[in-house]
Amino acid sequence: MTRPFRLLAALPLSCTFALAQTTAPGVVQAPEFEVTTTRLTTTTASPTTQVILNADVTQPDFALPALAAEIAGFAVGSNQSRSFTDTFAIRGLTNTPIFGAPAVTIYLDDLPLGSGFTFPSDLTGFTQGELLRGPGAGTRFGRSGPGGILLLSTPPNTDRASGSLAVSAGDYGHLSATYTASSANNAKGDAYVAATYSERDGYVTNTTLDQDVDYKETATALARFRWRPTETVEVTLLGNFLQARDGAQPLVPLGGPYHEVQRSAEGVAELDSFNLALTAAFELGSGRLTATTGYSDWDMGPYSNTLDFGFAELGNGSTLQQQNLSEEIIFTSAAGSDLEWRIGGFFNDGQTNGGFVRQFGGFTFEESTYQFDVTDLAIFGEATFAATDALDITLGLRGVSTEMDSERIEIIPVPQVTLAKHESETALPHLNARYDLGNGTTAFANFAMGYKTGGFSAFTGNAVLAPYDAEYTTAYEAGVTHATADGRYAVTVRAYFYDIDDYQIERSFATAPNGADDYLVVNADSAESIGGELELTWRPAKGLDLSAAYGLTDTTLSNFTDPYAGTVFDGNRVPYVPSYDLHLRAHYQHESGFFAGASLTTLGKTYYTEAEDPTFAQDTYTLLDARIGYATDKYRISVSGRNLTDEEYYSAITPGTFHGTPGAPRTWQAELTLLF
Repeated sequence: MTRPFRLLAALPLSCTFALAQTTAPGVVQAPEFEVTTTRLTTTTASPTTQVILNADVTQPDFALPALAAEIAGFAVGSNQSRSFTDTFAIRGLTNTPIFGAPAVTIYLDDLPLGSGFTFPSDLTGFTQGELLRGPGAGTRFGRSGPGGILLLSTPPNTDRASGSLAVSAGDYGHLSATYTASSANNAKGDAYVAATYSERDGYVTNTTLDQDVDYKETATALARFRWRPTETVEVTLLGNFLQARDGAQPLVPLGGPYHEVQRSAEGVAELDSFNLALTAAFELGSGRLTATTGYSDWDMGPYSNTLDFGFAELGNGSTLQQQNLSEEIIFTSAAGSDLEWRIGGFFNDGQTNGGFVRQFGGFTFEESTYQFDVTDLAIFGEATFAATDALDITLGLRGVSTEMDSERIEIIPVPQVTLAKHESETALPHLNARYDLGNGTTAFANFAMGYKTGGFSAFTGNAVLAPYDAEYTTAYEAGVTHATADGRYAVTVRAYFYDIDDYQIERSFATAPNGADDYLVVNADSAESIGGELELTWRPAKGLDLSAAYGLTDTTLSNFTDPYAGTVFDGNRVPYVPSYDLHLRAHYQHESGFFAGASLTTLGKTYYTEAEDPTFAQDTYTLLDARIGYATDKYRISVSGRNLTDEEYYSAITPGTFHGTPGAPRTWQAELTLLF
C-alpha cells in the first residue's frame, strides 16, 4: 500500500472528542503587545496563539526571535544574519540551517514566503502575528509546513486617518526612526504605509583590528493599498522592502569570550529583499473567492567572514538569491452557512542561486555555484459540520507535489557539473473535533499529516551524499481551553505526539577524499516528539495584566545510525530544539498614563548535534526585560532595558566551524512616539 493510502487508512484511528466555541477571550494589554493566548475561531481547528503589536507603537528591532518569545513551544535559533542559517523550531520540527524546507511557513498578509532564510528580519508595518500549530493548517493554505503557519498581518484601517512618528536612541550607538500613516477607511478603499531606518554599533569587538564587527544598518518600507470598485470586489496591493548593510555575522570561537574575537580581517553581510502581492477578492452569493499573485526576491551578497582557528584562519564568501512567483486561489463558504468549507489551489515557481568560496590559510580549497529550480503544486480543502449541538467535526485533505531540478558547478577542487532531479508527492489528511463543555470550556482533538519536501545539499561535490528524502509527520493533538465571560481569565492546555519518518538533519563532517568539510542534510529513519503547551492570561485588578506560556518538548531519534561512522543515535535529542521554554509577562497601566512592565524568558538546554555533544550545546538560560513610561493620546515616552542580568549565551551554534553566535548583552533604550 502506498504512503498516501496508508495514511488515509489510519485516519479513523484518530477519532476523539473536542470543541465548539467562537469567542476570543483572554486579552493581555501592554504598550508593546496584546497577547491573546486562547483565541478560538471558526476559521481554525484548535486554539491558536495570537500576538498583537499596537499599530501606534514602533519597535524597529522587533523580529521573529522576539515574537517567538511570546509563544509557547516556538523557538528561533538566531545567527543574527538576517535569517540566513537561522532555525525555526516548533514541537520538535525544524528546518536545517542552510538547505531543506522550513517546518514553519510564513505569510505576509496573503503573500507566502519561501525558504527559511527568506523570512523577515524586521517586522516594521506588521502589527499581528498568529501561529496556527501543526500540519492541519495545510488544509487551509497553499504553502504549509508540518509545524504550522505563522500569519503576519498589517493593521486593519479605522474610520479615521491616523499616524505616528517614533524615534529612539540607546547604547551601542542605537538610533532609529519609524513613521506610519493610514487613511480613513471608506467605501472606495484605504491606504497604509510604514517606514523605518535604524542603525547600531556592533556587540562583538575585534581586538586585533580594534573595531566593532557586527554593526547593523537597516532601511525598510511597507505600503498597502485597497481599492473597492464595487460593493462586492476588493483589490489589495501589498509591497514590502528591506535593505540591510551590516558588518560581519557575529561568530565567536566556542569557549572563548562571548563578545571579543582576534582575527586579521572582517566581513560584511548585505541584503536586499522585496515582496509584492496583488489580491483580488470577490463576494459571491455562495461565498468569498480570493486570488493572490505573489512575487518575492531575496538577495544576499556580498557576504563574507573570517574565522580564527589559532594556527590558521578560515575565510568564507557566499552569495544567495531566491525568487518566487506564486498564485493562490481560495474559495470560502459564505458567513452563516450550515456547512463551513474552504477549498483552494496553489502554484509556486521558485529559483535559488548560490555560490560559496572557502579559503584556509590563504589557500582556496572549495569554490562552487549551484541552482535549484523548484515547482510546487498543492490542492487543499476542509469542511466543518455540526454533528450535534455541542460537537463540530472538521474533515480536510491536502495534496502536494514538488519537483526540483538541481545543477551544481564545482570549480575547486575538481571541476565538474552535477545535474540531479527530485520529485515527491503525497496526500495529507486532517481530522479535527471540537466539543463545547459549557461554561466557557471547550475540548479539542485532531489528527493530521505533514510533509517537508526532499532535495539536495549543494555544498558537497559527492553526488551520492547530496540527495535527501522528504520528511513525513503523523501528528496527534488534544487539549482544553477555558475563558471567563468577562475576559479576565483564560487558559489553554495542549498535548501532542508526533511520529516522524525520514527526519531531516543537517551535518558537517569530513566525507570527501581530501577531507574537506561538507554541509549535508541526512535522513534519520524515524523520530518521535511528545510534549505540551500551557498558556494563560489573567487580569486580577484594573490595569494589571499577567500572562504565562510554557512549552515542553521531548523530540528524540528512534531509529538512526550514522551512515558514515556507524554510531547509533537512538534516544538522542534532535538538534536546535530547546527542552522547554517559559515566558512570563506582567504589565501595569495606570489611568493617569503611567505604565510599567517586565518579561522573563527561559529556554531549556539545546543541542546542536544529534550526538548530544556538550561542546555544541547551549545550557538553560534566562533573559529579563523591563520597560517604564508615560502615555497620553498624543505622545508616549519610555525607557526600556533588555537582558538586564547581562546573561551570556549563544543564540545559535555552528558545529562545523566550532563557533557560536553570542546573544545580545544588556542594552538600554529611550523612545519618544508622537501620535496624530
